[in-house]
Amino acid sequence: AFFNMVEYLRHKMAVSVLLYPETEKRMQDVESLKKIWDNVDFFIYTPKTKTVRLPKIKHPFYYKWLQKIHASVTRKMNRQQIWTDETGEVVDLVRGKSTLFSSCFQPLDQGYVEYVSQVAHSGFDIIQVEFYELLSLGFLLPENVQTIFVHHELRYIRNEKEITLFREQTAGDRMLFHIAKDFERSALLKYKDVIVLTEVDRKIMEDFIGRKDHIYTSPAVVQVGDRLEQPFVPVQSGRLTFVGSEDHFPNLDAVAWFCHEVIPHLRKRHFSFTLQVIGKWRGECINRLQSEYPELKLAGYVEDLGSFLKGSVAVVPIRIGSGMRMKILDAVLSKVPFVTTAKGVEGIDFKDGEDCLIVDDPAGFAEAVIALSSNPQLQRQLVTHAEDSLRQVYNPGQMQERRLAVYEQILGDKVGIIVDTNGLIWDNDLINLFIKYQVVVRVSLDSLHGEINSKIRPTRDKKLRKISLSTTVNNIINYRNLKIPVLVHTVVTNTN
Repeated sequence: AFFNMVEYLRHKMAVSVLLYPETEKRMQDVESLKKIWDNVDFFIYTPKTKTVRLPKIKHPFYYKWLQKIHASVTRKMNRQQIWTDETGEVVDLVRGKSTLFSSCFQPLDQGYVEYVSQVAHSGFDIIQVEFYELLSLGFLLPENVQTIFVHHELRYIRNEKEITLFREQTAGDRMLFHIAKDFERSALLKYKDVIVLTEVDRKIMEDFIGRKDHIYTSPAVVQVGDRLEQPFVPVQSGRLTFVGSEDHFPNLDAVAWFCHEVIPHLRKRHFSFTLQVIGKWRGECINRLQSEYPELKLAGYVEDLGSFLKGSVAVVPIRIGSGMRMKILDAVLSKVPFVTTAKGVEGIDFKDGEDCLIVDDPAGFAEAVIALSSNPQLQRQLVTHAEDSLRQVYNPGQMQERRLAVYEQILGDKVGIIVDTNGLIWDNDLINLFIKYQVVVRVSLDSLHGEINSKIRPTRDKKLRKISLSTTVNNIINYRNLKIPVLVHTVVTNTN
């Protein structure tokens, strides 16, 4: 979604991107991105490497051998440390993966903070921050810039749901929830504007931060291409798909809930099926699920998602989170019918029985999957209606124009200051004020011949006029080097 939006905006506005690639692989991705976005300015933060004095090793070969043994033993010990209850279930999976414990202020790399502060004071009209991990940057952004936070997922809403799913909720959990909620609210209020992805989130945000103005709804954008022009493929016997990586815990929770709660009902009905999970999955949890539920198959990364999804029923058993589920838009674009929970489709204007099937209880979810899998007519009906809804409500071109309109409105709210210096005034204190308040410097060149206010403007004396012109030009260059905008005003004559 971020890529699609920048890809559109870079042809409409001057766009700069500040990134912190923490691994060599991500740095390679950034280099690839630079080739695609050739008109985007990139600011790349690279932390300074620290010199660490290492101890001398008596016997390097022996030491290396010991390191290998240590790593091997550590891996084996970690594999043995699986906390389970009497049924063999991993104890409180939700608590172990909850974002609640990382939702309060987390200090950022100090060098990164200094770098962001430096770049932020470079004369931008708008500075936009995305993703919760960077929310605290609002406390250091300059006051004289239009600042925006794009909230993909309201964190306190997610925490609120997760805490209800803890097997045991403590007073400490509730205290931490309220501390994190207060941090989120105070950090959001440091931004002049907030963008959320759905109307549902916008209404929640209004109550949360106590204001209705400067909160905008701008849905995420997906690439459509010719996907809606592809033919509909009926569901193949018992083929279910789920899109999403394990890194985002609501996906892991969804797959675990489907396995533990829905699959037993499917088995009771003797429904033969496979659930293909698409995305990056690893770790003990998914391995245990596979061993207990052999119907679960890991598809890994898929090159052509649309083609892979065809002929399946997409399942979206999401219980946690807010924002927009891109997996639903992917299903609709691929002309694939889907069964979802109410939370999964929250904020997207798809209706039960018209665009999809919406069920929250496990038995009902299983029944919906079985009914949809065996009814090609219902599949086609839901796919066609969802496609029409997508074209009308979530047209990618309209979504992109909507985001651009938000930026134009935000810039339109800005009050500007123009200072007429005639290009001959250069005072460091004034320059600092110009930068702080984003002043536009007006330079009037029609006075380069004429005797008006000799203290500032040049007289008829040709020598003085030449010096003044040189000073004016140099000052204009200096203004621009400091990112101070300059408005040059003149009468069109041969002299000027």
